[in-house]
Amino acid sequence: MGFKQFITNHWRLVNSNNLFINRCANSVLESHTIGYAQKSVVNKLQLPLKPKKPSPPFFQYLKERRQEVIEKHNLNFKDAVRFLSESWKDFDDNTKKKMTDIYNKELEQYKDSMKVFNESLTVDQKNELFRVKYEQIEQRTKRKLKKELKELGKPRKPLTAYLKFVTEEIKNHGNEPVQTYMVTVANKWKELDENRKTKYIELAAIDNDNYKNALLKWENDMIKAGRLDLVRARALSNDDTDNSN
Repeated sequence: MGFKQFITNHWRLVNSNNLFINRCANSVLESHTIGYAQKSVVNKLQLPLKPKKPSPPFFQYLKERRQEVIEKHNLNFKDAVRFLSESWKDFDDNTKKKMTDIYNKELEQYKDSMKVFNESLTVDQKNELFRVKYEQIEQRTKRKLKKELKELGKPRKPLTAYLKFVTEEIKNHGNEPVQTYMVTVANKWKELDENRKTKYIELAAIDNDNYKNALLKWENDMIKAGRLDLVRARALSNDDTDNSN
């Protein structure tokens, strides 16, 4: 069950718990509308219009006040969400109850509409929608992992010899479109003097050696920290060999 679905099913609990309100705010920052890929599938399969899920009271509150808070307090989107998550705690209880009652009624109507919608889909349509949803989850997981690895200080792969050359040359593209200039750079690399090309290759080799050493050190740190899920199988096998000696 996703976090937003948890909020939907357990709104009364969330409404009385500050921790969940804060997590609710964080989930808004990560939420996004239906992607291009899914829109394409909807058009391709000629799917019926999917019922729109009602927003929980806090999300309604956030949508109504976010722009006002951003302009009044000169905040960015992220800080505005945090500001409103705090002000929501002190929001009028009677108004909250009215909003929750309306939301619960809309949610029941939504469930009925979704039942009709799902029953109207063919097996092929359901399978295709499942595939798109799975790809979205996979992409979201990759983004979160990439962010986590960056926060944990995982060494980044160095540039290859060619990319080092490109990085230097791209500064001189002037007003020429980058995409067009890249063709010119590729031709320059092919015709580059062997001595100059060797220098790029040697620098890239040094960077690659440094990267491998840094990566091994980082992976050893991760093993000690118990984060075996972030480590290559080869590093685990080397660690076992070292421990046995």
